[in-house]
Amino acid sequence: MRELRVQRLTQRSCAFVVLFFCALAMSAGAAAQAPQPRTAATIVLPPRVVAGQQATLAVLDTQGALLPGAEVEFEGGQRVTTDATGRATFTVPEQAGVLLALAAGGKVKASTRVILTPATLPDGVQVADVPQVISLHEPFSVAGTGFRGEADAARVWLREQPALVLAASPASLVIQAAPSTAPGTAQLVIEVGGRSPGPQTVTLVALEVAAEKQQLAPKAKAKLTVHVRGSEQRLEVEFRNLTPEIVKMEDSDVLRRTTRGGVENSAEVQLEGRRDGEFSVSVRLIPLALGLPDTEAARQKLVAARKLAPVGWHYRVSSVIDRLERNPQDVLKARDELEKMLAEKPTGEFGRLLEAAWLILLKR
Repeated sequence: MRELRVQRLTQRSCAFVVLFFCALAMSAGAAAQAPQPRTAATIVLPPRVVAGQQATLAVLDTQGALLPGAEVEFEGGQRVTTDATGRATFTVPEQAGVLLALAAGGKVKASTRVILTPATLPDGVQVADVPQVISLHEPFSVAGTGFRGEADAARVWLREQPALVLAASPASLVIQAAPSTAPGTAQLVIEVGGRSPGPQTVTLVALEVAAEKQQLAPKAKAKLTVHVRGSEQRLEVEFRNLTPEIVKMEDSDVLRRTTRGGVENSAEVQLEGRRDGEFSVSVRLIPLALGLPDTEAARQKLVAARKLAPVGWHYRVSSVIDRLERNPQDVLKARDELEKMLAEKPTGEFGRLLEAAWLILLKR
């Protein structure tokens, strides 16, 4: 998962540029300098691969660019080297389980789950799980069937713009949106061998970061704020202090915050200077768990229902909202509480909103 890095933060929003293709273009000034070695930082594997079949991985350098010529060794001895696109195709072992991959020197590793080919497969290309909310700054994965192990065999579009398939297997894809893709509601289209399961509706978000002060003197304080563009939904983001010797970030160097939602959808943390120098903080979106209902959408329906709640219902609706806010994965209990309410046959718009929330938690 890619991170949004911000250095010497200013009041202006800091855009993160995803390096979309395999190499960086050198400026005229940089061309005269000796080339700097590019170090592998991340191995990107499909989350699931199929035993005995082909799959594609990618290697990213420390700046997030695809890295040609990177050697990757798998547990068991198989080695591959990324081609000019920064990707490599490999053969998955025959046994189910967990497959580990190491970069040259063994300093970077990744893992994937090896699954056996199901006895029966649905015809064509099927999408089983796709993220509800996608950060434009980070790769995302899609699970399904009918994909192929060669990344170039799949064609993907977001907002009718081609997206890059970083890694692939017959069971999953890892995709990166084009840098120019606009945030907001979008259609994700996947095509393999001329066959497509049809568009999937997703929400694309961009994270913009700003700080109150450009630099922090020792003991000086300032707020660091991340603004979410593309969604009014409450989302979870992670702040990570990359220079703890320069600044202190509240009571931990890694903090999670839930954005406030609405038009001014943002979250913030407090920074305090420790010593002079350039500081760096990364911010990333915590993805919603695949396979779970959209609990935030259900919560919003319940918030609307609470405004219309008859006498005696306000507290009951609030208790479900509180449950979803405290623990979004506690779907079963929230759904059970809604079923008890619906059994009493609430009427009008209030009843319709309760039922809509219940259906969302059923993932229908």
